[in-house]
Amino acid sequence: MPPADTGGCLDILLVEDDDLVRDCLAEALADAGLSIEGIASAEAAMVMINGGHHPGVIVTDINLGAGMDGLAFARAARAACPGLPIVFISGRYPELRGMSAAERFLAKPFNTPALLRAIDDVKAACRAEQPA
Repeated sequence: MPPADTGGCLDILLVEDDDLVRDCLAEALADAGLSIEGIASAEAAMVMINGGHHPGVIVTDINLGAGMDGLAFARAARAACPGLPIVFISGRYPELRGMSAAERFLAKPFNTPALLRAIDDVKAACRAEQPA
């Protein structure tokens, strides 16, 4: 799916190595009115982030095939952009422990409303952590 024309503002960076899953999630998020960029690998996503394109939220699969996994990607993304809200998704893990307030985990399969709630939750947590 080509990147949405966001005028430089990207709501969601979706990192998912499965083309079908990535396309379905991207379509659902776009239908919800969000600007989204779907990327197949953590390395490609880091090129984007290191190039100064910081999304409002990252949604990343934990198992991304060859290369960096979603957990390592989240650490690298946060090093480049501290406080970045992240939603982890996985069909392999039933839960993820030790997350910050700006992180959520969804086990696959999940529905679009659950994903949208998780995105809203991490965004709200980041706003609450920012000094007034």
